[in-house]
Amino acid sequence: MNEGVTALRNRCLNHLPDKLKPFKGSNKHTSMSHTAIPETKPDKDVVFYHRLDDVFRDLKIKNGMTLSFHHHLRNGDKVVNRVCEKIGHTDIKSINLAPSAVFPAYDKLADLIEKGKVHDLHTNYISGRTGDLITDHRLTGMLRMNTHGGRARAISSGDLHIDVAFLATPAVDKKGNGSGAYGENACGTLGYAMSDLKYADHVVLVTDNVTDALEDIDFDHAYVDAVLIVDHIGDAKEIVSGTTKITTHPVNLKIAHMTAQLLKELGMVKNGFSMQTGAGGTSLAVAAEIKRYMEEKNIRGSFASGGIT
Repeated sequence: MNEGVTALRNRCLNHLPDKLKPFKGSNKHTSMSHTAIPETKPDKDVVFYHRLDDVFRDLKIKNGMTLSFHHHLRNGDKVVNRVCEKIGHTDIKSINLAPSAVFPAYDKLADLIEKGKVHDLHTNYISGRTGDLITDHRLTGMLRMNTHGGRARAISSGDLHIDVAFLATPAVDKKGNGSGAYGENACGTLGYAMSDLKYADHVVLVTDNVTDALEDIDFDHAYVDAVLIVDHIGDAKEIVSGTTKITTHPVNLKIAHMTAQLLKELGMVKNGFSMQTGAGGTSLAVAAEIKRYMEEKNIRGSFASGGIT
């Protein structure tokens, strides 16, 4: 390593925050310590609110706190914007935000970064104006990015401590249980938010649909502190946007066709096979090709896994 590179490396290491350690090899950090999922909180009544102002007051949201969100509604989510807009109208600053992903519709989050009110941003995916602002060095603190699984590990281990989780919830019953399967803005199972639910100091379910009782739940009321009732948590029709749309680009379609053809030629698409695909226009096009082939050959698989968008 030449002297210039060595000097630059040492300068960077000297400016690392205390909590961060430089990567020194795959076998240099072998600690298996972790935090077990805590027992349910002491039995209490879940408080129902109609005003976000009252939630902020009662939970004493203040400078330096970390607030988290999930992204199951993707570009149709309005909970992130609602909370960020509220912060923008207060004296709160140096706030840390931990959404599981950031989409172009999150314009109020971008506004907070422009105003210098956001310190750290901890997320897994960024698109839109927020990404442009970070690229332009407008974030006052640090950007930390994980995989989706890495985010769950960071929360459960305590590396990412959440003060208040605001969780968009398509249906909530009168006990405070929540589900993603029912209501005008149903989005499916709420898996991304399970670590937020169980480890955040305070949990607020944000919903536009309160029902008497839910038979199937994602969020157990035992972990919930409050429910905020709003007109709309978002627009479920916007879940299919960006990377959740099958590609129409000729090159990407050709890649998808060749990939599906390879799987068929290798004999992998057969009765009992399993398949995973995540979000992404090209991978979804592969899934569409495999679907057609399965229907044509009357092939029945065993299970599908992953971001089954």
